[in-house]
Amino acid sequence: MARLGGISVAAERLGMAKSGVSRHVAQLETHFGVRLLERSARTVRLTPFGEKLQDRIASILAEVDLLDDIAREESAGVTGRVSIAATPEFGGVVASTLFPMIGALHPELKLVMRTGYAFEDMQDPGTDIAFRVGTFKDDRLIARQLGAFRAWLVASPRFLRAHAVAAPEDLSRTPCLIFRGDWSATTWTLYGKGKQYAVDVAGSIAVQNFTILLDLAVAGQGIAFLPEFMISDALKTGALVRCLPDYTSRPFPVFLTYRPGARRIARLGTVIDLAEQHVPGLLSKQA
Repeated sequence: MARLGGISVAAERLGMAKSGVSRHVAQLETHFGVRLLERSARTVRLTPFGEKLQDRIASILAEVDLLDDIAREESAGVTGRVSIAATPEFGGVVASTLFPMIGALHPELKLVMRTGYAFEDMQDPGTDIAFRVGTFKDDRLIARQLGAFRAWLVASPRFLRAHAVAAPEDLSRTPCLIFRGDWSATTWTLYGKGKQYAVDVAGSIAVQNFTILLDLAVAGQGIAFLPEFMISDALKTGALVRCLPDYTSRPFPVFLTYRPGARRIARLGTVIDLAEQHVPGLLSKQA
């Protein structure tokens, strides 16, 4: 009802009378002893408790869908669609390496990649599996750490010939490419030689997209602090070189997350198994 914007629209969608919808809502509010909806003349929206309940209901419905999938796939092969969520850059690496492998082994599988930096992916019942970078806390999901990666400082050879960078503090006086969407300055935390360094850096360019920052670094626009799994080709060709190679970021763990019971569904279990086998090889062996 809140998602559709009113009782009338919800009643029409459900094929019920408006009075019936209102009665069901009243019964729920009586059962829980709290208001679930805030009504105005034109709109209906969830109360804070209603929002919490909606998230939990979505999780329960996803579990029911899993049970339906298990029943349907008992006699079927590895077919159907698998929806995967990941950050744009790591999702690109997974899609370009893992997807062709899965397609060759199981041509009836349909793979969908959803990318974004927010962690609301698994709140959507339509998302089956997610790769998450960084800390992970959600007791409703299973999480398997696949490995970790670090970020490296890189720039074009031409840029570094024009800007001498010999120590972390030199970065504060050098044009840097900033991963932000609101301001072209930030603090980079470096680890090296047994110490931790926090360096305030700035530049004339800030973009909240690592792929664009990679292209800008290759074009000689500044020093970028990029995930190592993104830059191996550019380093091999000489388009980029490492700056301050003795210093890196902290390790960023990568988790494969999915709902309990997902492995029992043939299509999901197949993708989970292959991801656990092959994705660690895409990450740092030094992290």
